[in-house]
Amino acid sequence: MASNLLVSWAGAAARRLVGAVVLASILSIAGCTAKHAVVVPAPNATLASAPNSAQGSDEGVTVVLQANAWDDFPQTLDRDLIPLRVTIRNQSGHPLAVRYDNFVLIATDNHRYTDIPPYQIKGNTYERLSPYWAYSDAYYIDVHLPTEAMLQQSISQGVVADNAETSGFLYFHMPTERQPAITFSTILVDALTGQRFGGIDVPLRIEWF
Repeated sequence: MASNLLVSWAGAAARRLVGAVVLASILSIAGCTAKHAVVVPAPNATLASAPNSAQGSDEGVTVVLQANAWDDFPQTLDRDLIPLRVTIRNQSGHPLAVRYDNFVLIATDNHRYTDIPPYQIKGNTYERLSPYWAYSDAYYIDVHLPTEAMLQQSISQGVVADNAETSGFLYFHMPTERQPAITFSTILVDALTGQRFGGIDVPLRIEWF
């Protein structure tokens, strides 16, 4: 019996070792080809007080963007999307409409990457299990998007009243080409009349790894 247990344990250990080597090889290959983008304020951006943040203003509306602010599940979200924490402060005298299609990232080649409504995000990413040894042979788990955290922390569509503010995450497609710079752009729309009364652009820079 002891001999059989020893053989069984040795076989399991060997399978774990082979699995780890194969997984490491796959992730190593993927890491060489994957595009990982880190968004930071551009050198000409107006910086805000929070880390990695920039802001823009027009007609009494201020928009503050904070890059690299996602710290929830999944931790690997920024490998698939660009999550930006956005705070909108309205002192325009207008009720400000907040609509997902009012936000866009514009690349240097004029390609536009629209904000994705969180409930329309489709796909999967992976999340590393920690500590891995507590989960048998599993090192990573498959995560279906959007997660509950993504839905709960997204900015809500609606109206920002005068002298009020709202905050939350916007999710953008990752650029398909390596762009050295990108601009966050939003239009300001009166929620009652539907008329545009301004617009805000915030320059950002993308660092690729």
